[in-house]
Amino acid sequence: MAAEENKKSFWEIFAIVVGAIAALITAIAALLAAMNGGAAKEKDAPPAAQTAPSKPPPAVDAEAERLKAEAEEVRAKAAELERKLAESEQKKAAAAVASSAPKQGDVITDDATGMKLVYVPGGCFNMGSSSDDADHYEDEGPVHEVCVDGVYMGKYEVTQGQWEKVMGSNPSNFKKGGNYPVERVSWNDAQDFIKKLNIKSGKQYRLPTEAEWEYACRANGSSKYCGGDDVDAVAWYDKNSGDSTHPVGGKDANVFGLHDMSGNVWEWCADWYDSGYYASSPQSNPLGSESGSDHVIRGGGWDDTPRIVRAAYRFRFMPVIGSYSLGFRLVLSVGR
Repeated sequence: MAAEENKKSFWEIFAIVVGAIAALITAIAALLAAMNGGAAKEKDAPPAAQTAPSKPPPAVDAEAERLKAEAEEVRAKAAELERKLAESEQKKAAAAVASSAPKQGDVITDDATGMKLVYVPGGCFNMGSSSDDADHYEDEGPVHEVCVDGVYMGKYEVTQGQWEKVMGSNPSNFKKGGNYPVERVSWNDAQDFIKKLNIKSGKQYRLPTEAEWEYACRANGSSKYCGGDDVDAVAWYDKNSGDSTHPVGGKDANVFGLHDMSGNVWEWCADWYDSGYYASSPQSNPLGSESGSDHVIRGGGWDDTPRIVRAAYRFRFMPVIGSYSLGFRLVLSVGR
C-alpha cells in the first residue's frame, strides 16, 4: 500500500508540474505575439514617431509579471517534486535493508548436510555465576557483562548423519541413528569437519566462542539451565538418559529455539580454557585466552549431574581427545 501511495503522489505532482509548464509556454507565446504586434505597429509608424523610445504597454508589463510569478511557482513545485522523490528513494532503501536483516528465530538450512541453524540476535548479558550460588564453581566468576554479535547457531548438535555426509564415516559410540548427536570427536576432529564442510558448502562455519555459547544458552534469561529451571524438561542427564545419548531435539528448546544445550553431549567451544579469564575478559566479543593446553567444553552430557549441565558450568578437554559424551554444534556469522 505504501508503494502505491508513493506512486500516486508522484504522478499527481508530475501532472501539476506538466500543467504549469504548459500554461507557462502558452503565456510566453501570447506575450511574444503581443510584443511582435507592437513592433509591427512601430515599424509602420511615420519616421518622426519612431525617434522617441517606445515604452511597453501596461498590459505587456502586467503579463510579464504574471509569467514571472508562474515561473517561480513552477520552479518551487519542481524542487518539491525532487525532494519527495529523494525521500521516497531513501525510504525504499531503508525498507530493503530492514527486510534483508535476519530476525530472531529465522532458520537457514545448510545445503550440504541439511543442518538447520537459527538466528540468535546479538546482545549483552551477565556471564558466569555468583559465589552466592550454592552450585557455583570458582572459575565461573566473577560475573561480568559481555556483549556478542548476532550469529546463526545450530538448532541442534551436529548429528551422526551430518558428520557422515561430510567425513564418510561415523566415530560415535552410540550408533543408533543418523539423528543422534555425533560423539567421540576431538576438537581437532571438529576442525577437520568444519574445514571440509566449508569447502563443500562455500560457507565459513566455525565453533562458537564460549561467550557466544553461554549467551545463546541463556537466551536473554537467567534460568539455571539452557531453557529453564526444570532440568528434566530441557536436558538428558544422568537421572533420565538411560546411560545413552538421545536423538537431537527431544527436549524443550530455549527462547532462541535451540535444543540440547544442556545435556545429551558436551559441546566444544573455540576458546582455550583459562580458569581466571573472566577477571580480565573484554566486554565485547571475547575470544578467550590466547593460548593454553585445553579447549573449553560446555553444556554437560547424558552421564552428568544437574549441577554440571547448568548454563554457567565450565570444563575443559585436550584438543586431541574425544569422548562418548562429547560433540559440538556450529555457528555461522552473518554474511559468511
